[in-house]
Order: sequence, then structure tokens, then C-alpha cells
Amino acid sequence: MVSLHGEIVMTYIVVFTGPAGSGKTSLTRAYGDWLRTTLFLNVCQANFDPGTESLPYNPCFDIRRYFTLREIMSRYSLGPNGAFVKAVQIISQKIDEFMAEKPFNSPEDWDVIIIDTPGQLEAFIFQPETRILLNKFYEIGRTVIVYLIDSSLIETAADAITMWFLGILLQIKIGLDVVPVVTKADILSGDKKEIITRLISSPEKLLENISDYEGIISDIVPDLVSIAVKTRGAYRPVLVSINDPHSIEDLHYYIHEVACSCGDLT
Repeated sequence: MVSLHGEIVMTYIVVFTGPAGSGKTSLTRAYGDWLRTTLFLNVCQANFDPGTESLPYNPCFDIRRYFTLREIMSRYSLGPNGAFVKAVQIISQKIDEFMAEKPFNSPEDWDVIIIDTPGQLEAFIFQPETRILLNKFYEIGRTVIVYLIDSSLIETAADAITMWFLGILLQIKIGLDVVPVVTKADILSGDKKEIITRLISSPEKLLENISDYEGIISDIVPDLVSIAVKTRGAYRPVLVSINDPHSIEDLHYYIHEVACSCGDLT
């Protein structure tokens, strides 16, 4: 791939992670569509969720061609969570097969590869085998792991800190940099938006919002805030709505900043 400036630029790989319902699949579609129609980039959307029943985009790679969650549940007499853990084990066994397929066998043919991961965060991303897969992505392109914070789950400062801490645990577990993005921004009220903005840009200010809490929350939240301050990195608040093209554009340039300050996705 060659940028407008003439230099060779590696493929960008964007991995969307987050709890069930945080908007990974919808954002995979919206971001891919925006890249194609606005920047005219060659985009691959890859599905790694064997449990999804339908997709709002046409995947260039679909793990369901290898197996589905229903098939694993039936074959091994497992429930949904056990089947996801088994699925991750199978993924680790088939990584070389995946990497021999499009788009991973020819990443230079694509400007951006978007990876849509399962909603069962703890059953997929927290498994040790997943780190092997993510490292494979790092070998073939500039990889950004995006942790989606579902704004609909945040009512209080304590909620915000809890969601942030889950992202910290994710980063510790996989040993790779993870950047936070807030989804469903179109449903945010002013108070919620203020909490989330503080969470990402000035987490220490959240302490102003917990003075009314009692018991274990008032004891633990200040410690969690301290960890948030230490781990926030050079992040800025990025609030995304799939219904707002301007927020998708902001997401794109945020990913661009994180992936490489000298790179060029255009």
C-alpha cells in the first residue's frame, strides 16, 4: 500500500473488543462503510464471532465457515459460555489456517482490516490463546485494539470507573496496548457525557462525584481512580455514534493517531 506521500504504509488492523451489546458489530459495519465511501479505502471486515446469527456487513473472513457456536455446543454438550471457551481453543489450533486465508495471507491488498470479536468478552479476549491470535495481527499490520465502553451502562461515576477498570484488566491480560472509545454517544445526557469525559481525560475529577457514596464504594473507588490516572495514557475523549458520520470521522483519526503519528490512512 502506498500513501499520498509516496511512502510504503503497512495495513492497519483495528480490533474492536468490549462487553456484549457495546456495539462492536454495528461499529464494524459503520466504520467500514465510512472508510469506503469517504476515503475510498479498500476495507476488509473480518468476523471472529462464531455465535452471531447474522451480520450487517459482508465479511471477507468469517470464522463461521470453520465452526459455529451451535455446532460446538452440540458436539461437546456444552452451554454457551463453555462453548466460547472451547471455540477459543479451536481458534488457537487453527491460527495457521486462518493466516493462510484472505485477508491475512495478503494484508498488502487492504488498507484497513477491521476485526469483529465475540460479545462474551471474558470467554474470548481474556483467554490466553487469544493473545497468540492478536500477536499474529501485529505481525502483519499496524494493529490497534479498541475497547468499547457502552455508555448505556454508565449511570454514575462508580459505573464509569468499573467499565474503565475492565479495560485495564484487558490490557494487563493480553499484554498489548488497548485504547478506550465510548459508544452510543447519541443517547448520552449532559450529566453522563460529563462523567465519561472526566473518565478519559481527567479521571481524578471523578472523585468529586462520589462524595455521597458510602461503604465499600467510598473506600475502593479512590484507589481505582488512582489506577485510572496512571493508566490513561495520552488518550482524549472519543464518543462515537453509528448514526453520526462526524463521530465516525473522529474515531478514524483517533485510531490513526494511536497507530502511528507519522502514518497516513488516506
